Amino acid sequence: MPALGWMIGITLLRVQSISWQWDMWIAIILCLWIAVSRHRYFCLWLLAGMCWGGMSFVYDVWQTHYDDSWLNQKIALQADVENIQYHGVYTRLGLNHIVRDDGQRLHGRVNVYLWSYKHLPKEGQRIHAIVSLHPPRNHQNPGGFDYESYCFKHHIGLTGSMGVDWFIVSAQQSMLARMRAKVRHALPKDAEEQGILSALLLAERYAIPIAIQDAFSATGTAHLLAISGLHVGMVAAWAGFLSFYFLTRRESWIIHIPVKAVSLMMGVAVAMAYASLADWPLPTQRAALMLVAAALAWYLRARYIPINILLAALMLILGWDPSAITSISLWLSFLATLALLMLMQSSPVSHNKVWVYFKSLMQVSLLASLATLPLMIDVFGRIPIWSLLANLLLVPLYSLYILPLALLGEIMALLSWHDGAMGIMQAAAWGIDIANQCLLHIHHWWGGNLWVVPPSWWWHALYILAWMGIAVWGFRQRNPRWMLWIAGVLLVYTLVIVQEKTPRETSWIAWDVGQGAAASLIQAMPNGKAHVFVIDVPGRKNSRFNGGTTVAAGLRHLGQTHIDVLMLSHAQSDHDGGALRLLDSIRSVGELWLADVPVNHRHRTLNNVVKRVQGMGGTVRWLKQGDVLPLGNATLHVLWPPQNYAPRNDNNTSLVCSIILKHKKRLLISGDMEKPVEKILLKQGLIGHHDMMLMPHHGSGTSSTLAFVQAVHPSYVIAQTAYHNHFGFPKPDIVQRYQAVGAKVLNTHKGAVIWYPQRQENNIHVFSSLNHAKYDAALQWVKLFL
Repeated sequence: MPALGWMIGITLLRVQSISWQWDMWIAIILCLWIAVSRHRYFCLWLLAGMCWGGMSFVYDVWQTHYDDSWLNQKIALQADVENIQYHGVYTRLGLNHIVRDDGQRLHGRVNVYLWSYKHLPKEGQRIHAIVSLHPPRNHQNPGGFDYESYCFKHHIGLTGSMGVDWFIVSAQQSMLARMRAKVRHALPKDAEEQGILSALLLAERYAIPIAIQDAFSATGTAHLLAISGLHVGMVAAWAGFLSFYFLTRRESWIIHIPVKAVSLMMGVAVAMAYASLADWPLPTQRAALMLVAAALAWYLRARYIPINILLAALMLILGWDPSAITSISLWLSFLATLALLMLMQSSPVSHNKVWVYFKSLMQVSLLASLATLPLMIDVFGRIPIWSLLANLLLVPLYSLYILPLALLGEIMALLSWHDGAMGIMQAAAWGIDIANQCLLHIHHWWGGNLWVVPPSWWWHALYILAWMGIAVWGFRQRNPRWMLWIAGVLLVYTLVIVQEKTPRETSWIAWDVGQGAAASLIQAMPNGKAHVFVIDVPGRKNSRFNGGTTVAAGLRHLGQTHIDVLMLSHAQSDHDGGALRLLDSIRSVGELWLADVPVNHRHRTLNNVVKRVQGMGGTVRWLKQGDVLPLGNATLHVLWPPQNYAPRNDNNTSLVCSIILKHKKRLLISGDMEKPVEKILLKQGLIGHHDMMLMPHHGSGTSSTLAFVQAVHPSYVIAQTAYHNHFGFPKPDIVQRYQAVGAKVLNTHKGAVIWYPQRQENNIHVFSSLNHAKYDAALQWVKLFL
């Protein structure tokens, strides 16, 4: 009851969807209840959790608070380089202990991007730099990632860019930074091997290739890449085992030394050293506390119920880091430890230790996979069907071979035995290569990348209650059929969530994807299914998260995991750069439509997209001026370009299409066409009134001539631009030109624009997921008292 009250209290104050007014009323009611009732134990813990959650929330607001003098200008400052992430064309630096040249301090952290990878500082150095900063900002889309909350939890108050004219103020690195550098120097050069070993030893996952990260996520083995419960526990287990083996070599030691207690302490101590070298990321902090709790639960098992000690550890973790209440890594560690304790209490003694090990591994993997499945679906958007098999293969390989060798190599690197460390690391890398081949093979099996629609919360609740009830019944009755019952529950749950949703009405969405273009038309078909048409997806080269993943997540949130037609207007990264990641993030694609022009046939990105679509069983159609194509319940007319058109400016090869919807509403897709194309289309008489249109070339002055705007005479026009983009799009005179003909101008930088063409009223909605009421209230307290 104390653990439950503590958790609920912290949740009430930390979750921003619950208003501070409701929190105040609940606190008042609790105080009154405590004053008049004898049954106040639970309420006291609930009130304590609310108080601690509120104080921690105000502290986090203070950490991330800044004033306007930090914004919209170049600032000279000094800061410590806390971490460095290399991303090819750019590098991200995490800065801390920030002091402006005028003496003004910033309490929180700052992430800045440096568009260079040749001349870089090192971790732990203090630098002077010129930066331009802005607050973290979400892309406002259905199903979008909450980047602002992520930054808030990590005390990142501002993000921005840094100029190349920085210099080192203090080159002296801390001992920890020097030790981490030694380990990096001993890692293999191969990208896959280096990335995974860096993740296992230093908690640096950014260097792992995208295909490998996707395979880990799809097979439910992504926990192997994070220094969390499994790794900390295995390090402690290895250290404890070696200590126990060494101490039991002499009979006098066994008699005079509490061997088990010393081995347990040694295991915990080595695990703490391992976590320290990883620089104590948040998942590692929680795993370390959970390890201490598990060790105490085992050591004190004769006097206390182990699960109570585990719950006390959970309370301690939430006291140390209240923001962890919404962290998947915490609940993964907690549930895995809970499953292990259940097995320790319920498993009978057996002399066949090998069989007991594999049986326990299978049961822990099964219980952890089942318990965390709803969390995995919400975070990764797919069902890891082969999770149990993948974990049974990879967990022993990582825990018995890869991780021990990696730790041995790490120790040798720290002792400056460089050649030996590199040899041991390479031996660990061989195991990583075998594991990756197995993982990629499983990833390409049927159902190995099964994307699903997020189910309703009550389906999650029914699933959890069902499998927990069956598991408890099976353990108590020792009935072997309990696994068959759980398999049945899992099958029903899977069949429910793999079904796509039936759209109630047709909708047109222009997504908020930054400085790029992405839009979708989802039509409600008579057969109850949806016809999904996607136009453009932007993204930087080799980026894991871009417009493609944004659109895929949005479609899943709207109930769709397939695309009937993907159309890429022209060959530029702000329109086609995210296409490959989009295809990675959906189940199927029917057709790919491209303009039949020379630049598209020779463009590398589009050629890769063509191969990927054909590999997924889709077809490719090359469009030209004059084509008329069915599009669900609608009809698409290709207005531009002519076949084999090869202008000097590739913007003018953009597909320009008019879509006539079921209810005769007209929609114009204009790509990045410029004034010469507009004049030709006007001369040919192909442009007329449209109800909705995408503003040509993001609202640039190179497009949207007065004659063109007057001819289209749209009711609504959408500019697809980034917030405070450096191009200044859309240009003010272009906006005024559309407004002059009575058009309502909308901009995706304020959030995804959703148009419902069948409605007569309330047919436009600008999506917003922001809820800053609790943050703003806490900010007033910070300004008033702190």
